[in-house]
Amino acid sequence: MILKKTWNAILNFFKKNSEIKAIQGEPLLKASRKEITGELKIIEGKLPANIFGVFHVSPPVGTVNSEGLPFPEKTEEGKNNPEFGSPIMNGDGMVIQVNLNQSSPEVKTKLMKTPCFYADEATKQGTKHHGLMGFHNMGITRMSMVFGSRNELNTATQPVKFNGQKQGSLMATYDVGRPYLLDPKSLEIITPMGKSTEWMTAEPPMVPWPFGIAQTSAHPVFDPLTKEVYTVNYSRDKGSFTHMEQTIHHLRHNKESFKDKLEALAHKLVDHPDHDHVNEEVKGFFTNLNHHVDGKPHDNDEPKGDVFMFLLAWDGNGPMKRWELEDQTGDKLAIYECMHQLGITEDFIILTDCSFKFAMDLLFDNPFPESKVIERLIRRLSTVKMEAFTTVYLVKRKDMDPSKEKLTAYRLKEPIPLETIHYSCDYANPDGVITLYGVHNAATCIAEWVRTFDKRALDNKPVDPNYYSLFAVGSMDISRLGKWRIDSNSLEVLEEKSKVLEEPGKWKEDVIGPNTWTIVLYTYRDILSADKVVPTIKQFWYVSDGTDSNLLTKFVYNLYKDYPHRDLSLDDIKEATKRELPFSITRVNLETMETEDYYQCAKKTYIRGVHFIPRKTPDPSIPEELDGYLFCPVQVGTEIPEGGWTYSSEFWVFDATSISKGPICKMKNEEVKFGFTLHTSWMPEADTTDQSYKIPVREDYGEVIEGIKIKADTKFLEDFFEKNIYPHFE
Repeated sequence: MILKKTWNAILNFFKKNSEIKAIQGEPLLKASRKEITGELKIIEGKLPANIFGVFHVSPPVGTVNSEGLPFPEKTEEGKNNPEFGSPIMNGDGMVIQVNLNQSSPEVKTKLMKTPCFYADEATKQGTKHHGLMGFHNMGITRMSMVFGSRNELNTATQPVKFNGQKQGSLMATYDVGRPYLLDPKSLEIITPMGKSTEWMTAEPPMVPWPFGIAQTSAHPVFDPLTKEVYTVNYSRDKGSFTHMEQTIHHLRHNKESFKDKLEALAHKLVDHPDHDHVNEEVKGFFTNLNHHVDGKPHDNDEPKGDVFMFLLAWDGNGPMKRWELEDQTGDKLAIYECMHQLGITEDFIILTDCSFKFAMDLLFDNPFPESKVIERLIRRLSTVKMEAFTTVYLVKRKDMDPSKEKLTAYRLKEPIPLETIHYSCDYANPDGVITLYGVHNAATCIAEWVRTFDKRALDNKPVDPNYYSLFAVGSMDISRLGKWRIDSNSLEVLEEKSKVLEEPGKWKEDVIGPNTWTIVLYTYRDILSADKVVPTIKQFWYVSDGTDSNLLTKFVYNLYKDYPHRDLSLDDIKEATKRELPFSITRVNLETMETEDYYQCAKKTYIRGVHFIPRKTPDPSIPEELDGYLFCPVQVGTEIPEGGWTYSSEFWVFDATSISKGPICKMKNEEVKFGFTLHTSWMPEADTTDQSYKIPVREDYGEVIEGIKIKADTKFLEDFFEKNIYPHFE
């Protein structure tokens, strides 16, 4: 009898624990890399009969090693995984497509398999080519010392329809890589924008990389009237390239010695109280790596790269047009942060120095990602606050003569007095006055992520591991939405005609109401349309991400505690963060700059994107700018009775005229899992592309490899591409 009771107790113990394991469900950052085509099932409400078209959203989904997200702590061999705790932005892009033109909504997912993807696949962990040849997460980008930089295409999609086309294509984009056109029906990659040899790359000339660092904009602009796409190709201010040539050399030739010496220095300095002393010691180390690192020395007389800034235009047929940009004084444009976003009006291309540190100084945020002590040291020294303003340049479209080699980008006399990462412009610019609507992420660095060693600002406790890799965007002040009038003739911001919305809402109450806490993504009718321009943007919906105690790290708090445009006190920031304000959507009338509609999410429900979809048959009783729906990828948390939360990935539909009523339809497919998504797009149809100009992969990279001067590298690359890359495209 005693044995039976004991046996039953053992069985009940394992049964109970297996049930707990089953109910724990999905973690916050769960993302699947599985490519599927399936049905979206309605789980609540009813899909409007008048909704149509094809929706896209871009999530990063981990690397060839990780099998999705989150990044595992251990490799398959049981070793510490150097990718553990990497930023979520450092992952392959996947496009999720929802086709609403079917009798039942269809969902399709597709990885963005660029040529460098297959190089990554062939050199992943566990292969004979890993180590020096393999790609590694180094800060916010993924690099190989032999092959170069990954183009992960994980940020945004943009419909384009060039002259003579009926369907057009979908353009996938990334800050550090050429845009690629996708077939809207299959989502297969069909061609890059321009050959590799048409792009300037930012790595030093001494590096023979086939996948160069092509710095550009994740948000190029397409003009439906001229049927051209415009973007940039640039390198940052040369001051940000300090010691890069030496660093790359020693990583390629003397990696172990480099790591040992830097790790020893990090242990000595990482917690040293004198910041100036630490800075001088590290500066001295990197200034003279040849002295500190054993092995083959770097030749300091090797040619150095130069800063450059080009505006590019492409009509989808043949080579790109390119102009070197100078400001009105004849100086080259110096970009200190990045050019994440471009803007367009009928007469101007708008360029900005955006508040997003996605550039060369972060490419080597940690050349040894497996070493957390090195990461702590480099982060301590290299991370700087975002500039609290936005430098703006205007390029006159009438000056864009293909026969010219240079163009003037007119710098405004004074910058917009708040930092900006995303913005849109009215297409109309009457009397030369540009209207720019900027989302101002006050005291926020989108390039910072939650590290495995981070502490929470509120209580100095370790951050919940579920949050590792996410953007460290805990609010250090409320965001703003700015409506800026810019006089292109005087090159001035017309402050008396501009207006800024900053609204903390009733943040001490359960129902906060319209607010601007952590604005990230937004939409309006015909945003990113390949068919229509928007002369005047009238209604504007944005997502507020609220506050979260695990996203406000001690490091970020100390970085921005002295923010110059502070609206709320630090005590209020801490109290609001402790309350963990929920996500919400707010609609703003841009004519009055007043909020008119609002929806607040439940706790642990995260709206990860938002896009306006017009009604298929217009309703004449509704203003055109409101006549449609909002389509949102949403991560929904459910509390587990035993403690913690499990998350599911869903798609919600709102009536754009009354979001306060909540979603009118919720859909999901169990195989679609996203822990985070980035930008969205929509097109009326998703038929096979009619893009005729295509750049063959063999021709594209054959020219690059042929131009490499080191013959041994040339031979190796030719053989590698022949075996591992070309077969996937032929």
